[in-house]
Parts: sequence; C-alpha cells; structure tokens
Amino acid sequence: MQPMSAPLRWLLGSAAASLVALGVTQVAAGRVAVSPAGVQSAPTVEAVASHMPSVSADGRLVAFAAAPTDAADPRKSTIVVQDRDNGSIVEISPLSTAVHPGDSVWPVLSGDGCTVTFVTQIAYDLFRDDDQGSRWDIYRQTLPACGGTIGDVELVSSGRGSGFQASAADNVSATEPPAVSADGTVVAYTHSVDAAAELTGITLVDLAVPFGEDGRSQSVVGTPVELPISSHVHSGLRQPSISADGTVVAYTSDADSAAATPTWGTDPLTDTRATSDVFVWDRTVADQSASVHRASRPAAPAPATDTDITRVGNADSASVSADGRFVAFVSTATDLVSGAQLPACSPTCLPQVYLFGRDDNSLRLVSRVPGDPATPPIAADAGATQPALGLSDGEVLFVSRSTNLFPTRSAGAGAPTDGDIVSVYPISGEVRRVSVLADGVTPAPAANSHPRSSLTGRVVVFDTLAGGAFSTPTTGTARVAGRQVAIVDRQPQVEIANLDLGTVAIDSAGPEWYLVLTNHGPAAFVPGTIETSARDFIVSGGSCLESVGMAIAPGASCTVQIMLLPRALGPLSSTLMITEDGAAPVVVTAELTGVGGDPTLASIPSGGHGGDAVVGTMGGTMKFTLANVTNRALKVVALALAGTDPNDFVISRDQCTDQKVAAGSTCELSVTFRPTAGGRRTATVVARTSTDVYATILVSGDAHYAPTLTASAPAVLVGSRLAIVGNGFAPNANVTVGWADGSGSATTVTTDGSGAVSFTLVLRATDRTGQRTLVAQTIDGQVASVFVKVLAKGAAFGPNSPAWPQA
Repeated sequence: MQPMSAPLRWLLGSAAASLVALGVTQVAAGRVAVSPAGVQSAPTVEAVASHMPSVSADGRLVAFAAAPTDAADPRKSTIVVQDRDNGSIVEISPLSTAVHPGDSVWPVLSGDGCTVTFVTQIAYDLFRDDDQGSRWDIYRQTLPACGGTIGDVELVSSGRGSGFQASAADNVSATEPPAVSADGTVVAYTHSVDAAAELTGITLVDLAVPFGEDGRSQSVVGTPVELPISSHVHSGLRQPSISADGTVVAYTSDADSAAATPTWGTDPLTDTRATSDVFVWDRTVADQSASVHRASRPAAPAPATDTDITRVGNADSASVSADGRFVAFVSTATDLVSGAQLPACSPTCLPQVYLFGRDDNSLRLVSRVPGDPATPPIAADAGATQPALGLSDGEVLFVSRSTNLFPTRSAGAGAPTDGDIVSVYPISGEVRRVSVLADGVTPAPAANSHPRSSLTGRVVVFDTLAGGAFSTPTTGTARVAGRQVAIVDRQPQVEIANLDLGTVAIDSAGPEWYLVLTNHGPAAFVPGTIETSARDFIVSGGSCLESVGMAIAPGASCTVQIMLLPRALGPLSSTLMITEDGAAPVVVTAELTGVGGDPTLASIPSGGHGGDAVVGTMGGTMKFTLANVTNRALKVVALALAGTDPNDFVISRDQCTDQKVAAGSTCELSVTFRPTAGGRRTATVVARTSTDVYATILVSGDAHYAPTLTASAPAVLVGSRLAIVGNGFAPNANVTVGWADGSGSATTVTTDGSGAVSFTLVLRATDRTGQRTLVAQTIDGQVASVFVKVLAKGAAFGPNSPAWPQA
C-alpha cells in the first residue's frame, strides 16, 4: 500500500492508521445493505447560463463561470461559488468602479474549499496591473469561511520586474484553467511566450513566497532555454495539472521536455507541426535534469526505423490524480497498449484516454468497452477526450460520443467537443454513463463537457447544452439559452457479511476470521473508524484497518479481521461498524455472533467461495472437512444453513450428519452455490454436535442476472403495436425500454415477483424503419435486447414477404 501525503489525509478527513496483519484462517465475503443505496441522483442544473465548473474535495462547494444576473452588466462571464449545504451563491469577481469591466473564466476551487483561482480581464490589483487592453491574468480569492473578504483578491500571475517593480503578466491563456494544489498555495498556468508564433509556456507559482521575491515564480522544468528555430510549428508547453500536495505537475509539450537539456521537438513523418507528448515533473527530485519523465509513450516503443504513420500520435489533456501516482491523458497514437483494438485511422486516428501509473510506468487504455481489465481492450469507437481524475486511479471521467460503450446511444447534439460524460472504473473494468436522465438509465443528449469530480467521486460536475433534458433547475423553472452546469450526487454501495464465529473456549482467543468489505461504487468509500459494540469481539487487523483515512475505490475491497475472546459461557453478539468520518458518512454494519464454551469441531478449510453464477442456476461446489478437535468421540447431529442468504446454497454432500466422529478423525461435506438473487451472497453452515456445541463455515458466491427479451414477431409495421416479453430480471425491478439508437422516448415498466415483464410497444408512424434493436435495462446494469425489423406502411408484410426477417 502506497503512503498518502498529509494534504490528502487531511482532505479525506481522517488520520492514518496502520496495523500489522495477523495470520488468517477464515476467508469470507458477504452482503449487508447500506442506506442510501449505491446509485447516483438525477442531475440538477443551474438556472443561469453557466459553464467551466470546479468542485471542492468534499463536494460542498461548486464554482463556475456564469452570465451576470444584472441586465446592465456588460460582461459575458463572471465567477460564482455555490455552497451546496446552505444554497448560497456568491459572486467572487464583482465589477469595480475603479477599473474597466472584463470577463472572468475558468474558476478552480482548491481542494480544501478555501480559495478560488480564476482567469480574468479585470485589473483588481491596480498597483501591479495596468488595466489596459484585452489582457488576462490569474487572481486568487480566499473565501469568507477561511478568513477572506470578497473583492480582496490576490494577483497570482507576474511578469516583468522584481520586488516593488514586479507587475502583472498580462499574457495568461484564457482557453484553459490554471492548475491548483489542494491548499491553493501552488498554482501553474499557461501563458504566451511568443505571441507572433502563438507559442505558450507554463509558469509555476508558490504563493507562500511574497510577490516579486525570488522563488515565487518559475518556468516548469522541461522548458527549453531558447525559442524554437525550425521548419516545424510549435505550440509550446500548456495544459498543466497538479497533485494535491503540489509536488507532481503534468503538462503537454512539443519539446523533448524529459531530456537533461530540453530541446524543441519535431514530427518524424512530416515537416509541419511538432508532435506533442505528456510529461510529468516530480518537484521532489533534487536533480532537475532527472525530474521530468514522458508519460505518453509505450513501455516498448517501435524501432526508430518504423515509419508507419498510424504509430505516431499527439498526446495532451493531462490530469494528475490527487495522490500524484497516476496521470490520465489523451493520445492519438496506436502503439501505446499492446493488443488494444483501436478504430481504424481514416486518415487521422481517433483520440483515446489512457492512464499512466508512475509507480510502475504502466499504461492502460481506459476509454474501452466494459470487460475484464486483464483482457486486451477494445477502444471507444468514436474516441474520447477531456479526462479527469479524482483521488487516485479508482475512477476516470471522460467525454465520448462512442456507440460501443453502452447498449443504448445518446441523441447527437451539442458542440463538436461535447458527448456523454463517461465514468470508467479501471479496477473492475466497469463503464457507466453519468449523463443520464432522472430514471438513471436513459441517456441525456450528447451535449456535455468539462467533467470534474470531488476527491472521492461523491459529486460530479460538468456543463451541458442539454439542461432542459435534465431535472428541474435548482432555482426557478425558466429555460436557459446556452450551457448550464449540471451537478450529480453519488453514494457508494458497500457490502460486508454477517458472521457467526462458532464456539470458542472461555478466556481464549478463537481463530481469526476475516470479512471482505466490497465497494460496488459508483463513488469511493473511506473507512474512518472500525469498531465492535461488544468487547468479546475484537478487530484484530485487516486491510480496511490499514486503509483508515484512505479511499476504497469502486470495484475494490478490503478486509476486516475478527477474533472472538469470550468472557462468559453462552451466546454472544455484537455489531461491527465501519464508519466514514465527516458529514453525512456512510455506515456499514455486520452482525457478529458466537458462543462461549468448549469447541469440538473445526472446519478445513474454514470458508469457501462458490464462484460466479447466473441467478437460478447452479454455481460452484465447495468441499469441506470437519475435524474432531477433542479427545473423545462425538456425534454430529445436524448440518444446517443459516446467515444472510441461506436459500442461495445447498448442502449437496453430507457424510457428517448422524455420524460418530472419533477423536482426531474427520468427516466430509460439500456445499453448492445456487443463487436466488444477484450480488454477493453469503451463508453460514452450522455443524451441531449431540452436546449442542456447534462450529461454523462461512460460504459465499457472486451472482448476476442474465435476462432475455423476446418479441411476438420479428417484424412490425410503423403505426402498429408489438408485444414484448422479458424474463430473468430481478423481481420488482424498474426496467427502462428504448431503442438502442436513442431515437424516440423510453418507457419504464416493473417486473413481477419472478422477474418477468410484458408490455406492448407502440410504434409511431414517424419511427425509423429498418433493422433495429430494442433494449431493456435496469439502473444496476441488467440488460437484454431483441432485434426488431420495422417496416414502412404499405410494405408487403408477413413471413412469406421479401421484407420479413429470415431465420
């Protein structure tokens, strides 16, 4: 487990804890429902024209650029901050009568929620800023909750001079946001270096150093000393991103920025624009010549003689995780991940989103079709852009119009850079669409951009041209022209098993069991405290305890080790509680039971997992041996299933019941997984002796639904009806049905107690004809589809007609 920096521990709201794990004798994983369920809320949109959102680490504050509410205000854009706890909205770039009006864009909230750094034309610092021309600078506002006063802003970008002669830079790029550390004291921004050549550079500012003094500002390491002189066109260094503690800076550069002496790059196949790559600067490395590394090249690059144009691509749009260990970026290169199936280059190659791991120099394609992360990936068929990371590599957000990531498509709309907001969990290979309507399934129009998330992914923000398609605006009901900021709240679904630890001798520690806590997403879970309600049950270790104050990403898990130390004879019980710190924490509980007495039986192994199975089918079989641990013969009088999901398992082999087991001897049994519902399923096998002493075995398995959808006929005329039947869904589940191509409106129906559903599909006279796919899906990922051929009115109809689908 990697160490976590102090700023990250503080942001997660918990001190670190680390215990050495003890020997483990029991393996188990199980299910306890938590509230609220692990789903995302319907997006809400701001009731004003707004864009370029940013969110604090805890998700409480959201900053964005918005149109001024005063009709007399001549500006197009100002910066506002919304406190989602109390609903207040504060403008932090107000007009000043002392200076010319100007627009303000690209606000960035510091992770701690104390500052907003933004790009503006307003000369707030008249001592250093000249208030002339259409120039842009970076300013920082400390918010009132942290001791600031609105309007008392600090100039960040500096240019000429030092000391009292230092002045504003006046050359900041207004096309991208600054990068800001979690405490707001380290800022990196892009600015013009040579306006005539449209060349840019990046300056890093340490705001702990007074304005104008040495050490406050510097060019990022990797910047060539000289301006480029070549036949290639260069863009320079741009698009900085920074870790929470400010020590890791990633950026785009068309120079060889990782060289000991950086020089301007070229394109090996053309004589036009130089190739750009993504570089990572580790500010903790004292030797600056060795502190920059290239992230956007394969571990085993093609030979220098290879001139295949599809292998050469540009990389940009770096996003550094808060812990500094990962960098997401966009690239059009085709050789970054071995075995990846990429769309054909025709003639240009589509951009894809990749994830670079700094610990092991790994590269993963994350804009991919959902599936096993260990298998060769299939890339998004329309590409992907605008990656955004939170705490670590648990989730990557990006924008895509691809049609192969989900069973249904979104309606084409918006700007060329818009698309679906997509969330990928690299650990599990799961892909989710964030930009969905209130039913949680139907895709919103693909008119969304600029995704950002809070540190643990509990809050996702983006801007959209499809605000009217989402839920009612947070204030008012008037439709807004232009982009609007959308906010999505998400809670993790976390599971853990109940546990019966069996019979343990008085004042003796029993065997150590462990429970597996699994986070099914869509956001991270951060263990804060782990405790039991009764002292007989001891939390003795486990990776959850080692992870206190650290995020358990969607698709990941951790363990809690439990021991029973009875202090009295008879039944014992306790509640295991795993609680997050901070406001509105998620609390996960498991019921622990056991008996103080003389143990007689021990299971070998002490737990098992029945694999993955479809609900209603037979899964794997687990074999166990019960050993008599006493010095006398005993009789096993019963084997029974108990615990959370006893009906999901069957004792398929029993050579123990009614058998007398000699001292030191054994008997055998088998348990088969037979799930009746989806998700993680657990049960306890209870082996009871004639002396009414019992031992337990914890069994588990994972189940999923495999629903089907059928139509009453393979073809249907427009303007008519078609009967549809679905089977194999979860009981009493809401199922949303719509065309895969995104046309028309979706319908939501509810399954019966057996997971079946039937409904009548009404086709409009204007519906598109041809071979089409009807998709039925639930919010938790159950999907079924059926092909339907839609025929125009007047077409020959029937099994003998030429238009009838052939078997």
